[in-house]
Amino acid sequence: MTSVNGLSGLNRPPHVANLLGAVMARMREEILEGPGQPFPGLRVSHYRLLDLIPPDGARITDLAAHAGMSKQGLGQHVDYLQAHGYAESVRLETDRRVRLVRRTRKGDEATAFARRAIDRVEQIWAERLGDDRYADFRAALIEIGGVRVEA
Repeated sequence: MTSVNGLSGLNRPPHVANLLGAVMARMREEILEGPGQPFPGLRVSHYRLLDLIPPDGARITDLAAHAGMSKQGLGQHVDYLQAHGYAESVRLETDRRVRLVRRTRKGDEATAFARRAIDRVEQIWAERLGDDRYADFRAALIEIGGVRVEA
């Protein structure tokens, strides 16, 4: 059958970018559709940002670099989190140009919820693949991603 909209070539095997996109889509679905969503309106990107914020807070510039985002893009996420009570930002007394972001108690609760949800997803995936294959999968992601894992 000939496709009118140019989608006729979709029968070829997916490339790795498509596969990784599908895995992330599945992760988002399983986190956000899991039992008990006490933080409506938060997306996986919000949970990820909350998780990046250390207990003592961090500068917008440092968070943006770590998240691989622009300062402006990250600032928009922080503004959203702040408007909804998950984070707060203050200007440093020593340098008023620097915006320090910290999680609120509600942000800590959302972060704990996200970590539990991710643990649940990892457990499901380990059961689906088997412990050895899942360990290999994680090891491959760590290696390819150049992620530094501290012991």
